[in-house]
Amino acid sequence: PPALVEVAATRPLEASLATVPGVRRLQSRTIRGAAELSVNFEPGTDMLLALQRCESQLSEVRAELPPDATLEVERVTPTALPILTFNVAGAADQRALHDLAMLVVRPALTRVEGVGRVDVLGGETREIEVLLRPAALAAAHLTPSAVADRLARESLVEAGGRVYEEHQVLTLVVDAQATTPADIAALPIATGPNGAVPLSAVADVREGAVDRAAIVTGPGGDVVTVTVARGLGASVPDVAQAAKAAVAELVRSGAVPAGVEVTPVYDQAELVDESIAGVRDAIVLGALLAMIVLGLSLRDVRSGVVAAVAVPVTLVATFGLMHLVGISLNLMSLGGLAVAIGLVVDDAIVIVEAIVHRMEEGEPPARAAATGTTDLFAAVVGTTLTTVIVFAPLGLLSGVVGTFFGSLAATLTIAVLLSLVVAVTLVPLMAARLLKARSGAGGSGPRRTRPRRHGDTEEHGGGGGERPEAAPRRRLSRAYGRLVERLVRRPLLGLLVVVLMGVGGYFALGATATGFLPAMDEGAFVLDFFLPAGTALEETDRVARRLDRILEDTPSVATFTRRTGAEMGPAAATEQNRGDIMVRLVPRDRRAGVDDVIDGVRRRVAAEVPEARVEFVQVLQDVLDDLAGNPRPIEVRFFGPDPAVLARVAHRAGELLDGAEGLEDLFDGVEGQVPELRAQVRRAAAANLGVGPRDVADDLAVAAEGRVVSEVRLPDRTVGVRVRFPDAVRFDPAALSASPLAYGPASVPLGAVVQWSRPRAPTELLRENMMPVVVLSADVSGADLGAAEASVRDRLGALDLPEGYRYEIGGQARSARDTQLQLAAVFGVGVVLVLAVLLIQLGTLRLAIVVLLGAPLALVGAVMTLAATGVPLNASSLMGCVLLAGLVVKNGILLLEHAQHEQQAGVPLGEALARGGARRLRPILMTTAATIAGLLPLAVSPGAGAEIQRPLAVATIGGLAISTVVTLFVVPSLAALLHRVGRRRPAPVSPAPPAASA
Repeated sequence: PPALVEVAATRPLEASLATVPGVRRLQSRTIRGAAELSVNFEPGTDMLLALQRCESQLSEVRAELPPDATLEVERVTPTALPILTFNVAGAADQRALHDLAMLVVRPALTRVEGVGRVDVLGGETREIEVLLRPAALAAAHLTPSAVADRLARESLVEAGGRVYEEHQVLTLVVDAQATTPADIAALPIATGPNGAVPLSAVADVREGAVDRAAIVTGPGGDVVTVTVARGLGASVPDVAQAAKAAVAELVRSGAVPAGVEVTPVYDQAELVDESIAGVRDAIVLGALLAMIVLGLSLRDVRSGVVAAVAVPVTLVATFGLMHLVGISLNLMSLGGLAVAIGLVVDDAIVIVEAIVHRMEEGEPPARAAATGTTDLFAAVVGTTLTTVIVFAPLGLLSGVVGTFFGSLAATLTIAVLLSLVVAVTLVPLMAARLLKARSGAGGSGPRRTRPRRHGDTEEHGGGGGERPEAAPRRRLSRAYGRLVERLVRRPLLGLLVVVLMGVGGYFALGATATGFLPAMDEGAFVLDFFLPAGTALEETDRVARRLDRILEDTPSVATFTRRTGAEMGPAAATEQNRGDIMVRLVPRDRRAGVDDVIDGVRRRVAAEVPEARVEFVQVLQDVLDDLAGNPRPIEVRFFGPDPAVLARVAHRAGELLDGAEGLEDLFDGVEGQVPELRAQVRRAAAANLGVGPRDVADDLAVAAEGRVVSEVRLPDRTVGVRVRFPDAVRFDPAALSASPLAYGPASVPLGAVVQWSRPRAPTELLRENMMPVVVLSADVSGADLGAAEASVRDRLGALDLPEGYRYEIGGQARSARDTQLQLAAVFGVGVVLVLAVLLIQLGTLRLAIVVLLGAPLALVGAVMTLAATGVPLNASSLMGCVLLAGLVVKNGILLLEHAQHEQQAGVPLGEALARGGARRLRPILMTTAATIAGLLPLAVSPGAGAEIQRPLAVATIGGLAISTVVTLFVVPSLAALLHRVGRRRPAPVSPAPPAASA
């Protein structure tokens, strides 16, 4: 019973593991005959060292556990779960299919490079059954345990030592093994009046199978499933391809008999390949769009080519540096490149635009390339550093989010830094070589109508040789400059815009759904099903076959594998009343979205299999949730000293949450109690018959469960020999009680020495951090995890908790909160570092604050965009918000840095801001357009891989578009406002050293 297992095994294991350094949460689940402990460690813990420490602690406590207990320790990583599943099915019986899977398929897959583990489940495991006949046994005055003990001594193969003969050492082997059922039946088990009594006198011996603890089915009936997990560092596509090739070779060579099929029913490589293809396409399309934007903006093919060359060169260099630092090419690192497409061209755009501007003023290409790059070198270095110092710390995030997005942040950082190197080296060199002198420039030098003051631009200075295609651009710049002059004279307008955006952002935040990790259509899902506690395996299987039929009738389902009495992944304590179904869908162009398919299956299950409780989750999402230690979106954990009181509290909480908006598949965590058959030994009656409680317990255990007394060793396997009562007796309490046992001078029924009772007991006991716990859980319908959590918290406010009891809300909702806190901390650190860069770049705190104010306004724009598009605020979109801070500051630096140079040359503030805005309008618009164009494919791509980065892209696009408007119109106004405040209360600020104007 669970209570006995908890005392004998679970609590000693908990006490031992709790002392391992770094343990954050220790959970245990105890069921009949098994216990499962889960240890979560603090972020940053060396998991290999933690695993070694856990194994060391368990070895010390091993002596305190029951002698027949077995321990299995496994580190939970993404590689622990299968990447490939085969169904073995055909005309052969279940024993033959199991043998084929174990002896042929499994060894072939194990030899494949990169395979970490191969598991076989389903079918029947061969066993030789010794079925005792109770009446004959009693007549021979033998007990079940006596027969088992005698057989263990009769059939054996043992080493007997060493013998020396003629300078050789011979190993002595004692062989008394019975190898066939007939041999075993002939073994003597006692001596009677007529000599030896053979086993056949009291038992029937036959080939049979181990009691089934799990049943596996697929389309059409029972199957044997073979799952393949990859080793650490192995590539999913490579391992899957090699494994399928190995199976194909078995079929081709005839190792798989005719009429038997080994069919892949789940292949994670398909999702990986599709996802990578989607991100790859987004990279290519984003690069093309960015180049088109360059061509349209610069209106010159050569200039566009010079700027666009930064994309392929940066990508190639990034691949090389990724290889050097050990970053693998995976979905997330490719996602970082997809996000970087629009950013790597920014510095090149600014440099090329400055060079083109110099050439339009009459400078020859070589001189324009040198002076344009020199003028803007400090600016582009500063703007690139702001992006890097904001985004690079994201790679330091802990937990699943850090693991998931770490390579994205690292790849993006590498790409942006390399793009800076390309922009200040290769781009000027190509510009000097490829760009041609402007024909209207007068050939040898610049031509002007008046002497040019420091900071003059063509918008305000008048220049000769203006090209016709440049006229519209200059008119736009002049119009913008005049508008800036008006805004500077009314700086309170900028403040009003800030206030209005803040109010709008507040309401938009309330209308934005929240989540943890971005959802993705994986093309597969897992259906977990549960029947009432205590349901037998055969009954669970009978009900689950109705689930099979629902899936077979669903057009979107390609195939499936159902496990009853077992669960996907590493070994776990599983009851016979539950199981899961791995469902693979047809290609997405032939079906609706995975959520719609799940909703359809859920409705049919509720209507046709109402006695089953079901939960749905996608495969990779399930893996990530397990790694985070939060398997469901909403979890409410109730703690207290008495499990019975906890069950009542959790049940009441379930009633309060029933029907709550946004919740589905609600389970209060109370499995209920089931009767157990307890045999209380009648000590006095047993003593009068000359037996003790140990004797009765041994006989009862052999009769009901059986005992493996020996093994028959065959060339390719060993087959156990089990002694037990026939099924008709051992599975019938009345027949078992009436079975005669040779106790005393004559046999007595088992019921004469035991008192039968049927007390009720829980089917499982849960503990967390060595305290009893009951976990209420639910899924979230839709995408708003935050609203669902708020609803739960509100409704649980009416829950009356006894003294000493408490609850906490966890699940993915807790992971989302933790992620938000981590990202907020990263954002705060980034803002401080950006402020330091701005102070160095601009030399004044007032201007640095003005530029920095663009960051929160950009977040407002991002939230508004998320609310308008229905994209949730999750880890991915929050990373987009962090990236925005660097991008917005970049535009602010470009704008105010030029205006500052104008002001230092003696130009009044209003005119300086107007000139700076007019001069930097084109590069700001070009870089913004290029970034948005590069991110657009990620935002709209229907591919599986792009779904992970879509929230990041949407948040960045929306925030950047709105923040660009803020930068161009609000920042000059706020700069003027702070300048007026500074004049009223002057403070000495050292100006930045003068630099040449671009």
